Amino acid sequence: MVTYDGSNLDAAGLPDSVQHRLLELWQEPHRDYHGVTHLESGLAALDTLGGTQLEKIAFWCHDAVHTNTSPDDEHASVDIAEQLLWGNLTDSELDEVTRLILITINHRPDAQDAAGARVSDADLVGLALDWDAYEENIEGIRVELPELSGRAWRARRRKQVEGLVARPQIFFTDYGREHWEDRARVNLLRELDDLR
Repeated sequence: MVTYDGSNLDAAGLPDSVQHRLLELWQEPHRDYHGVTHLESGLAALDTLGGTQLEKIAFWCHDAVHTNTSPDDEHASVDIAEQLLWGNLTDSELDEVTRLILITINHRPDAQDAAGARVSDADLVGLALDWDAYEENIEGIRVELPELSGRAWRARRRKQVEGLVARPQIFFTDYGREHWEDRARVNLLRELDDLR
């Protein structure tokens, strides 16, 4: 496996040892979609949205554990974040980072939660890519679930896509609603049609 050094990533002020450990986790061999490209994409989206340092740190940590078992993965990622960041952040900063990680379970921040909206939107920005890149992401998610038969995969994915389509909104920032919402819905509906 090629080890990525993180040189193109915004380290958000993370100590080198913390960044190194998180990059090791992001490069675990069972990951495809939930790898460094997803991390880069989300951090770039946070830059676009005006994300704060703590929001970027939360994004660095939100998929520290990824086994396709939500919400267990997010809670385990909180544990990793607490272990790695203790002593590097104040208690209140660490509380905010862990709160933001847990937003990525359901991607439904409260209306007044601007930080949660930015982290949620950054995590879902891949839904609004052009169709070829969107399909590539879906293939990456499929690779991470080799134990599922084709039929089981389609049933699982269809349920996820239908859940997203049924939401009154996917993105919670003004920017996300203006620039990403329509494209994401077009992609999701096209994928849903393919799944049917």
